[in-house]
Amino acid sequence: MLKCKEKYTWRRSIQFVFAIMVVLIGIQFIGFVQSISDSDVNLFKGRPAGVEAFLPISALVALKAWLTTGFFDQIHPAGLVIFLAAMSVSLLWKRAFCSWICPFGTLAEGLALLGQKIFKKNFTPPRWLDYVLRSLKYLIMGFFVYFIFVLMDGASAYAFLQTPYNMVADIKMLEFFINMTWVGFCVITGFIFLSVLIENFWCRYLCPYGALLGLLGMISPWKIRRDLDTCISCSRCSIACPNRINVDKTQIVWSPECTGCLNCVKQCPVSDTLKFDLPKPSFPLSQKRLALCVVGLWFVMIGIAQLTGHWDTSISMEMYRMLIPRMDQFSHF
Repeated sequence: MLKCKEKYTWRRSIQFVFAIMVVLIGIQFIGFVQSISDSDVNLFKGRPAGVEAFLPISALVALKAWLTTGFFDQIHPAGLVIFLAAMSVSLLWKRAFCSWICPFGTLAEGLALLGQKIFKKNFTPPRWLDYVLRSLKYLIMGFFVYFIFVLMDGASAYAFLQTPYNMVADIKMLEFFINMTWVGFCVITGFIFLSVLIENFWCRYLCPYGALLGLLGMISPWKIRRDLDTCISCSRCSIACPNRINVDKTQIVWSPECTGCLNCVKQCPVSDTLKFDLPKPSFPLSQKRLALCVVGLWFVMIGIAQLTGHWDTSISMEMYRMLIPRMDQFSHF
């Protein structure tokens, strides 16, 4: 039975809310840095813990230290909590973090839409080149995982978390964007241009975070499942997929590229032919249900972290005031 088309706004709404949150966190963080950098400013502005979401390498080291030593990072605890939340979402609902929450994913989608407006389409690399480029994010991910989880022991991981470099890593990141070099500007401009031309360029080819979440998502119990008996082979699902998965050629989508966006389910014209579902017993997730699950789990984990004292940094205002003037002396080596 053909189903009536319905405008789904759940994912766009969630993306918009998280994008606004990121902007507000950025504004608050800039105010925080200014309040501790300027000796004439007497009013100390609070540091938003959410800024630690942009320190994934520190979070990976913190995970190693936690698993091997039992000590939960108190320098950037929110970074580790956010990392654990992203992995938990992926273990349950594919790479839903990438398509529902991640601000880079939202930006990538916006740039791709801009490209469609300008060029009437997004460009697709040849199949062989696409395969080679997709391997890059797994190579980058493999490098960090090998270096941190194989070469670095637990004591070294914990020691790194206590270094002055790690303490001000978020502020050094801000300085990079405020005082950007021409090289940095050209690289970022290049990524933006390529993202306009090629849909999800960064996410598809270069993001090690997405590579890790994609591998975790392969063991997710919820997957896109196609009913072979009712499918009319219209290929709308594959055309709608932003990750170029041939949904119409498989019964169950195992691909690590699947982000759980449910675009394919939305475009399928036959009721109950495509579902984001468990094997058995059946519990399909619509965009509304998935939105509630993803957002609910996300904020439950953050709420638990706040209640148990695993959210705000232990670095004092006095320590920040001492470290910031010497930031240029600190390196990760």
